[in-house]
Parts: sequence; C-alpha cells; structure tokens
Amino acid sequence: MKKIRILLANRPRMLREVVREIIEAQPDMEVVGEVLNPVDLLVAVRATEADAVILALEGSEEPGLTSHLSAEYPKLTILGLPARGKTAFVRPGRQEIVEPTGPKILEALRQAILAPPSSEE
Repeated sequence: MKKIRILLANRPRMLREVVREIIEAQPDMEVVGEVLNPVDLLVAVRATEADAVILALEGSEEPGLTSHLSAEYPKLTILGLPARGKTAFVRPGRQEIVEPTGPKILEALRQAILAPPSSEE
C-alpha cells in the first residue's frame, strides 16, 4: 500500500511534534520531511514527492505561499493549521475545518488526496 507522503512546514517545534505523532500513528501516512524556511519548502515538495504539506496560518489569513505552491504543484494538497484560532483549511477547494482536531485533520487530508479527480480536469 502506497502511503500518503506529508511534509511539515513552518510550524513551531512543539506543534510539529504533535502533528508528526498523529500522522505517524496512521498506517496509511508518513512524514517525509520538515521545513522551517518557506523558500526551502518549494524545493522540498519536489525532493520528497510529498502528497500534502501542512503549514502554519497566522490568524485566519491564508499565506501567499499557498498560491505559489498551488501554481507549481497543482495536485498538492495544502493543509493550513492556525497557531491560534478555530478554523483550518484544505486546498484544493478551500475546504474549512472548524475546530480542527486530529481526526478531522486526518479525514480532510484523506478526502483531499484520495478523492477521485473531478470531471473538470
């Protein structure tokens, strides 16, 4: 079984460790790397062949980096987690996750990555 490859980005160390533990407890997911510098993220996505990136949100703002990632890697799933706040998002589709918990985050990642392609593609 091919595992979902996840890259952790620009999260504070403690939060990265918590997210890493949640993901590594899943038989169908693996963390393929951690990146702190946004410039390194674009290169790391290609090098790790990540299916998804989990990155930090400041407040409720979606970082401009997501536009760059989406443009360069249109099939990449991007999960934005707030450091403080109650709503996360998943791209593509900008699905919102209200009060993101471990199970909600995992389910949103699986749906975004494993969902059949839309007929618009």
